[in-house]
Amino acid sequence: MVLPWRSRGGKRPNQLTISDAETKTPAAQFRSSRIELVQSPRVPLTPRAASSICRRLENATAREEHVECFKIVSKIKNLVRESGETNKKCLLQNGVVSALTSCFQRFSSTREEQARLLEEVLSVLTYWLPLSRTEGFTKMGTTASLNRLVQFLNATDAKTRQNAAVCIREVIAVDKKYVYALTDIEGACEGLIKTIRDSVSTKASLMAIYRAVSCDDKIAAKFVKLGLVALIAEMIMNNAEKSVCERCLVVLNVICDNEQGREDVLRNALIVPLLVKKILRVSDLATQCSVSILWKLWRKNGEDHVLLEALQVGAFEKLLVVLQVGCEEKTKERASELLRNLNRCRNEIEKTNCLDSSMRLKNVKKSF
Repeated sequence: MVLPWRSRGGKRPNQLTISDAETKTPAAQFRSSRIELVQSPRVPLTPRAASSICRRLENATAREEHVECFKIVSKIKNLVRESGETNKKCLLQNGVVSALTSCFQRFSSTREEQARLLEEVLSVLTYWLPLSRTEGFTKMGTTASLNRLVQFLNATDAKTRQNAAVCIREVIAVDKKYVYALTDIEGACEGLIKTIRDSVSTKASLMAIYRAVSCDDKIAAKFVKLGLVALIAEMIMNNAEKSVCERCLVVLNVICDNEQGREDVLRNALIVPLLVKKILRVSDLATQCSVSILWKLWRKNGEDHVLLEALQVGAFEKLLVVLQVGCEEKTKERASELLRNLNRCRNEIEKTNCLDSSMRLKNVKKSF
């Protein structure tokens, strides 16, 4: 339809005219672009649709149709990205973890052509990690699945290595038997150490190592041989992040339960000064671990040189403050025992006139 005033070339009375130049102003362009970016909200996934998707994935997995599996896994990935927590919760309640782990298990023992599918499954699976429930996740602990996880842990792609480390952390938390199965695989322990060195997945790898070394002295000794103690000392010294420091100290505390681990810790000149420094500097957990490690190094090896070294870097004053501010009973007992023996060492030094004036202990009571 042609409007009469436009056909005659005239203008309608009281018509508001906007020139082309005005429509090209930055403000007008911003308003236009802002309007174009507005999208209608996505419809949340229904339980029925989520259940159907999971069944389709399980059926395609049973038929070993890797192309169809890849399409379904990609669809799950897009659904989570579009609606976030709503779709994640719906899929979780309808068995998505079990379907994804079944897919990973089935194709783990197949040819390398399916590696891309397995990487995609692993990437999507991490959306639901850490797990509040472990149902269906035991499939990731099979020999084929663990071998594939170790392969991904030593891959070249950083994201794949990170996903593998996170998944390994969850698998070995399900049952101790998976710890032994994992550490028996060639390259598993080395892969975890390497992910920390490369700063790929520091927190997940530290927790996986913690769970591994807590199970068996032989496993702890294996990680010690790979240079775990020196790596942890370096991380405590260079990494200012609280959660990383806590995890490092927790791992080191467990390592000190092992004789070979304690010997390696005692050989490292950085450990004792770092432990004293972290007391009351990071968190209650870091303080508890630091006191525990110092106590183990002294008590289980019976070497006073640990106390002398700690005395020189201010351990006496720090432990006094620990008792004053309050701590859990076990830490309190160990701090008190350390203080008594630190005081004994100090008195012995004074008797031999070897006390360094820089230690500033003249105003501290000698009897404890």
